[in-house]
Amino acid sequence: MALKPRYLQELSDLFVHDLKRSHYYRKLPESQRHDLDDRIADEASQGLYPLLPCGDEEALRRLSEAVRKELNIPLPPSVVDILRQVDGFVANSVSLYGVDAELRDDRFDSGPGLLAENLVKWSSFAETIQKYLFLGDSDLWFFALELDSGRAVALQRSTLKPAHYFTTVEEMVDDMMQQALGEFGDEMDDLEDETDNESSGFNFSRS
Repeated sequence: MALKPRYLQELSDLFVHDLKRSHYYRKLPESQRHDLDDRIADEASQGLYPLLPCGDEEALRRLSEAVRKELNIPLPPSVVDILRQVDGFVANSVSLYGVDAELRDDRFDSGPGLLAENLVKWSSFAETIQKYLFLGDSDLWFFALELDSGRAVALQRSTLKPAHYFTTVEEMVDDMMQQALGEFGDEMDDLEDETDNESSGFNFSRS
């Protein structure tokens, strides 16, 4: 199941905008700035999302092996599929964990790594060991996959209690992107259903 292209595009646009306003970009030699601009334009012309790359298959294979070895669980296919579409992001205090830097050929550190984050959280919160696979976080929430049921869930950061179950992992990541973009519109009002704290299409970022 695909993530919503609009959110991916808007995140990419946000990152490109921030880059071009940055001290790093302004201090680049003119030739390097042109090369970077050309690369961004080329990726956009190919239908990609500049500065928001998808996961490399070899890196995803290494991550799957490392998760099985270090966490003693298989990396769920739904998580691999998410990382194929977007290899993590950090924006406005919302993080989606990506492939760990040491598992990449280029060793590029693009943000929190999924394996490292779960090793830390399982060490810190023993009750979550082999119960949740943490996929991301924000100031208030941990976003995770409940391993027994396969359900995507938002956990209260302070208590680790489930606050909301999503119908799919993709729905959860779409909601994370909405939070990162600061989009809290009214488009989902008529879809909300608080029954059993779960609903199809629930815009959790507004709760």
